[in-house]
Amino acid sequence: MQANMKPFEWMVKPTPQKEWIERRGILLWLAFFFIELGAGAFFVGTIFKSIEAMLVGWLVCGVIGGGIHILYLGHPFRFWRMVSRPGSSWISRGLIFVSLFLIFGLIQMIMVQAGGASPVVMVLADLFAFLTIVYGGFAMNFVNGIALWNTALLPIIYGVSGIWGGAGLALGIALASGEVSTLGPSLEEWIRLLLVAYAFLLAVYLVSVRYTNPTGRLSVQSIIFGRFKALMWLVVVLLGLALPMTIVVISFNTGIENMPAGALYLSIFCELLGDLTLRYLILKGGLYSPLIPSSAYSPSSAF
Repeated sequence: MQANMKPFEWMVKPTPQKEWIERRGILLWLAFFFIELGAGAFFVGTIFKSIEAMLVGWLVCGVIGGGIHILYLGHPFRFWRMVSRPGSSWISRGLIFVSLFLIFGLIQMIMVQAGGASPVVMVLADLFAFLTIVYGGFAMNFVNGIALWNTALLPIIYGVSGIWGGAGLALGIALASGEVSTLGPSLEEWIRLLLVAYAFLLAVYLVSVRYTNPTGRLSVQSIIFGRFKALMWLVVVLLGLALPMTIVVISFNTGIENMPAGALYLSIFCELLGDLTLRYLILKGGLYSPLIPSSAYSPSSAF
């Protein structure tokens, strides 16, 4: 409950959620992003048979994302208690998915390096990598009281963005390793399709939430026209979508192997920055619906 809000106001006014985005909640925002980005890079790496992308994705997910997630829990040696509740908690299920992905992913990489890859292990590694990518969206979707989160489109958007970001990271690794001429064209096709799908789903998501209920309308208005509009239009739309789309169109005409490496790195960076910013806006813009519906509130009164 907000410090300056009277108890009865929480029942009739939309209330911003703070637990998952302020103070220690910042760690959860970053953990979701890096866990899903790393799993996405591993997923793409197995499809394109890039051991470098698989390794970097595994490290990003397990070391960076997993490390931040453990810090968020506050008591790193007690995280097993979270895992013990998969029947009632998506966070618990997510930790199980991440753990199994890291186990099977490591086995897969060892077997690939040894020259004896197993299709069964690869399928299991990719299955749990995909579940790792989408679990954050399901964890948020499970919160019924926040209209901005409680939509079936959210896990789909997170799934597309995780694989899109993973493909971008894999492209960056191919650039750094000099394999862009062999992997680049195929990765570019993936990135192009995922970029279009991501932009379309984002528009549908915002429009559908806008017309779901009054609280959802306030959340969308705050993101597009309110206090968060600069982040939305400048970072998410301009840098995160328009700039990568422009570079993708140019590379489609000239061939990705003929594109300046600096332009491709810039596109990848802006893509990831836009995705990270959108996740921040979805977390920050989440409003608990009032217990007693009222038409007497305005977007500004909720913040």
